[in-house]
Amino acid sequence: MKRHTFVLGALAATALTTALAAPMISPQRIIVNPVPTELKVDVWTDKTGTDPDYRPGDQIKIYTKVTQDAYVYLFNVDPTGHVDLILPNKYAGGANFIKANVTKVFPDANDGFTFDIAAPYGRNKVLALASKTALDLNTLAKFESQQSFADVSATGQKQLAQKLSIIVKPLPQDKWITDTAFYDVVK
Repeated sequence: MKRHTFVLGALAATALTTALAAPMISPQRIIVNPVPTELKVDVWTDKTGTDPDYRPGDQIKIYTKVTQDAYVYLFNVDPTGHVDLILPNKYAGGANFIKANVTKVFPDANDGFTFDIAAPYGRNKVLALASKTALDLNTLAKFESQQSFADVSATGQKQLAQKLSIIVKPLPQDKWITDTAFYDVVK
């Protein structure tokens, strides 16, 4: 089985209830849709608790579920600000269109790799961004010819939030939403 070492983490974002405002950037929440929407996305890890602990060498699984059919994008931000795009990817389970009320796990059993925890130590964030339409991430992430995961051009939460807010801005605000899961990498 192929093993990929990721220091998983990513972004923060939740919906607020402010009518007709543009996507907001916040140091704590990364990108927030200020408009209520029927589309909901949940993201969580395979350990319970608000901020579960993982140690280097542990394997982690990330779960996501949407209330309506949607394209889901999963990002990770580690404590140093390194950003990874988990979904979409070029593995068997890497398609990012998810049916309503179906729980999808990453990596999928058919993917042939694991997400292995590694340092740096500290709080990590996983951001799930769900959209009713496919998003063009070309200004943010690019796949090279043989790469299974895209290279992300954003460094840190602020830059990722800025680029994502530009990507979602043309969409009707009731057609996208975010959620965040946190976990800690500990010694």
